[in-house]
Amino acid sequence: MRGSQRARPRGVHPHSCQPLSFDFTLQEPYLLYSHDAFDRVQAAAPGERAAIYRDPEFRQRFRENLANPKQGILFYGDWGQVEVDGVPVTRLAHGKDPLDWFFDLPTDRQLVAKLYQNDDAGVAPLLQHPAGVVALSDAGAHLIYFCDAGFGLHFLAHWVRGNGTFTLEEGVRRLTSDPARKYRIPRRGEITPGFFADLVLFDPQAVGLTNLERVRDLPGGGTRMIRKPRGLHSVWVNGVQVHDGRDYAALERGPGRVLRTFDA
Repeated sequence: MRGSQRARPRGVHPHSCQPLSFDFTLQEPYLLYSHDAFDRVQAAAPGERAAIYRDPEFRQRFRENLANPKQGILFYGDWGQVEVDGVPVTRLAHGKDPLDWFFDLPTDRQLVAKLYQNDDAGVAPLLQHPAGVVALSDAGAHLIYFCDAGFGLHFLAHWVRGNGTFTLEEGVRRLTSDPARKYRIPRRGEITPGFFADLVLFDPQAVGLTNLERVRDLPGGGTRMIRKPRGLHSVWVNGVQVHDGRDYAALERGPGRVLRTFDA
């Protein structure tokens, strides 16, 4: 049977290969608002928040929140998953209570919390399962807070080169022909005569991503989070170069095509 297919193929289970990272500052600590201690923070003007963080009563109340977590919170007190410039708070605190070190930071300091999909031992079996497909978590729905783009580069850097869960050959297959076969996308995922020339040229020893960066390029001056590629030399879509490893090509029109038919 051929035709339009909207539903996920039966037996296919998409899995994110990277931690779900939240970018935030103490000026706008949205992921901590579910804790009662932060009721004061939400009610305060931005210029008043630093003083609240210095208040020992506030810090004690937050410690009590973490010791007795309620349902629906995002952060449970694992300071090893909160990073500044890619380094966990637990390492930066140098013996100081991580909570105190954290709230002594300037309120505009950029922070990243890796709260989900951060346990390699738990994630690896999901990625290795024959029904699994390496995929995004939400297709970029929350781009002002985090960026899942480039998950394939993270997969190659972390799961192939980093911890050896996959060989290079298997890692490439999991990102190319494996999803094409499972989603029944015709003539994709292989370098084969008659197939569409969707190609990525990368250095296996350098491939990866930069840390999160905030750019202000959305309509009305809105911001979003981006990451840039490392070890990437070129990308082709349907045989047309769209990226040279540094920037996107200036094309009159994109070479991509809407997928309308699928294999039986």
